[in-house]
Amino acid sequence: MLKKLLKFSVVAGLLIATSTVSAQSTEEYPRYGFWSNWSIGISADFDKQANHQALEFSKGTSIGGSIFLEKELNYVWDLRLRAMMPGFFSKMENGVHADDAFAVYGLLTAGFKFSVNDALMGYNPERRGSFYLFGDAGLAIWHNYLTKGNVNDHHRLNFAMDLGLGYSYKLSQHSTIFIEGELIDVAHIPNIFKNNHHGLDAMVSLGYAFNFGVTAADQELIAQRAMLTQENLDALNDQIANLEKQVADGKKTEKKLEGRISELENELADAKVNGGNQQAAKELQAKIDQIKNDQLTFYALPFSIQYGVDQYTVTGKEEQKLKAIARVMKDNPNTKYMIYGFCDYTGSDEYNMKLSQKRAEEVKRLLVNKYGIAEDRLEAKWKGKSAPFGDIKYSVNRRVSIYRVIE
Repeated sequence: MLKKLLKFSVVAGLLIATSTVSAQSTEEYPRYGFWSNWSIGISADFDKQANHQALEFSKGTSIGGSIFLEKELNYVWDLRLRAMMPGFFSKMENGVHADDAFAVYGLLTAGFKFSVNDALMGYNPERRGSFYLFGDAGLAIWHNYLTKGNVNDHHRLNFAMDLGLGYSYKLSQHSTIFIEGELIDVAHIPNIFKNNHHGLDAMVSLGYAFNFGVTAADQELIAQRAMLTQENLDALNDQIANLEKQVADGKKTEKKLEGRISELENELADAKVNGGNQQAAKELQAKIDQIKNDQLTFYALPFSIQYGVDQYTVTGKEEQKLKAIARVMKDNPNTKYMIYGFCDYTGSDEYNMKLSQKRAEEVKRLLVNKYGIAEDRLEAKWKGKSAPFGDIKYSVNRRVSIYRVIE
């Protein structure tokens, strides 16, 4: 019987290899690490056991159970480790097994599952139902052959091999139910290639598996790989070009503002000479302060990192902005930058000041530790909600703004 199973497995392997080569994947399968996509499962097994003569299923029937671990290797293949107890009970007469008894034994096997659907139709993470082939091999402890009174065969170590077909249905991301049918061949190790001295089981199993999913580390790697596309690279280059243009335009505007401030400061000095018009001096000083504050707000906007309410971590599209900013900084190695944190009206002044500090310091930390910008080129400060851009309720005030230091 074992020879027949081996021949069948060779033919099945050739068919599987052929279908795998011809399969066209509809979506790229992510590359996972070792600890991702492990599953643990249990099943209830209905087992019909034959006697020594192959395919004569006239003896022993029982209910058993299995427990297994599976590792998803890719979208077609799974590694499977199983521990089985096909029969929980056996009929006894006068201390020995009856003629129609089930020979109690346990199995420990390792093998593979092969998804027929995915091999033929390609990878599809939304697919719920799947037919699959599986095969295992391992060791079995045989309690007694199906021969009345054959006490010499008790508790022998045997070789076991099984082949089967299953169907699984994914209830959710982590839960799957399945039904399997299989043939199990068990032989005492010295008699593996002899046609007799084999036990044969036909088994049907109903089970449930829980998938632990993808680890956090793999989720982060997959997200990073997803960002490494030509489309994202082009978008990043566009952002860099836009920022460089804004820097150039900002330098021109900066000169104008500096000139205007200089003019006002000269007027202020004249107003203070010899106890001049103090009211005019006060108005000029307020105008200078307003221009300087507007200057900070104006230069900040092109470099703003936006946040949700009560958030200070940099995520999503804002991470792309920060990458572009870091690229500009690296292209201008002799410049220094101020990093200012801001908040909107939500929360108290004290809380918002601390939150804006966290935002500014987190951006500085990322620029230094993740993007390699020298720390002495960066200075973090925070304004809370004291220097809003427009209405303090605007979401644009939940930001970190970066601008070049004039030396």
